[in-house]
Amino acid sequence: MDQTDAISFAPGIGPALQARVLAAPHFRRWHDGMRARFTLRHVLVRDAIAFDARRMGFILVEADALHDGHRVPGLALLRGDSVSVLLVLKCPGYPDRTVLTCEARVPVARPDLLALPAGMLDGGAFTSTALRELSEEVGADVRVRARDLVKLTDVWLSPGGCDEAIGLYYVELHINETLAQALSDRQTGQAREHEYIHLHVIDLSAVPHIGMTDAKTLLSWHMYQARR
Repeated sequence: MDQTDAISFAPGIGPALQARVLAAPHFRRWHDGMRARFTLRHVLVRDAIAFDARRMGFILVEADALHDGHRVPGLALLRGDSVSVLLVLKCPGYPDRTVLTCEARVPVARPDLLALPAGMLDGGAFTSTALRELSEEVGADVRVRARDLVKLTDVWLSPGGCDEAIGLYYVELHINETLAQALSDRQTGQAREHEYIHLHVIDLSAVPHIGMTDAKTLLSWHMYQARR
């Protein structure tokens, strides 16, 4: 039996979108992992959303799967992996600082969430995506090379419901105060993606005190501190 024979789609997901789901890197990786580690009897794709003509977005699946002979919960939201970067700004005469993005996050109903620069891989590599996101979200004048990025760890963000793993990186940048001031309150983002970002430059030591933020921001900070 071909492995696609065990995959079906909910009504309303037409042939073109079905083909994109089956070709999506995050769906293929998840499906291969399920077949390798579980007894996978069937997968129902309940819904699928393409971000644009190039990028396949969220895929909601329900797996009929067994482990050690027992059926396991099968609902999962597939969105693929992501990457984030803790920028450590080092400027003579100033304490270490970092750059946070402030932007609207509809899933948590917050218009002003402070967090590290981050982005989805969309089939790319971790380091190239990290460099792209820094250019888009922080600015092209913050020059970071791939060899400057230091990996902290990979971690799943919500394995009870979502496949997303994030690669956490940091980079130490020696800059002058002119650039630090230019970054503060800078407006960035991709308007075509309805992405409007307001940058905040804060003391690195203040990160744990910014209020409720996301896991990648606090985990990156703690792991960086542990390396010092």
